[in-house]
Amino acid sequence: MQRVIVTIDGRSYTIVAEEDEDYVRRSAELVDKSIAETRASGRLSSVDSAILAALNIADKYFKAQQSTDNMRAQIRSYADECASLRAEIIKLRKNQKQEG
Repeated sequence: MQRVIVTIDGRSYTIVAEEDEDYVRRSAELVDKSIAETRASGRLSSVDSAILAALNIADKYFKAQQSTDNMRAQIRSYADECASLRAEIIKLRKNQKQEG
């Protein structure tokens, strides 16, 4: 475990994490940027900005998760099709040997 000091929305936080420092800093930068974006859209309190930023990050997370699930399903479909085609090739080669 390591301690990393980050700044989010103008405040310093000490984060205790197993991940490396760069990862923690990138995560904090994402949160800080998201809060800044929500704050720029209107007059919001720090709490309201943080909540909207969290919702935006959650939205991106769930969309990325859905995209990943879709990609996995597509890859699975391709793998099944590939296995079917391999079986067909093996069958055709056997038939060729028997005829030849």
